[in-house]
Amino acid sequence: MVAGTAANGAVLHTATGAAMRGYRVIVRIDLMSADLYAEQYTAWHLVNAPGTRHQTALTRSDLIHWKN
Repeated sequence: MVAGTAANGAVLHTATGAAMRGYRVIVRIDLMSADLYAEQYTAWHLVNAPGTRHQTALTRSDLIHWKN
């Protein structure tokens, strides 16, 4: 699961690197920070780019529930 600052830097490249290594990546879009355009571009890129589109899911924090 990826969250962090600089959506167009840290989040984008960490998620891409994980997806390219075969990991299933879940990005919580409400925990990305950047200007609005950078956040939208990062989300779009992760679900549309050839190397990440089949490995990436976008979600929000309130939709994730942990099992004990």
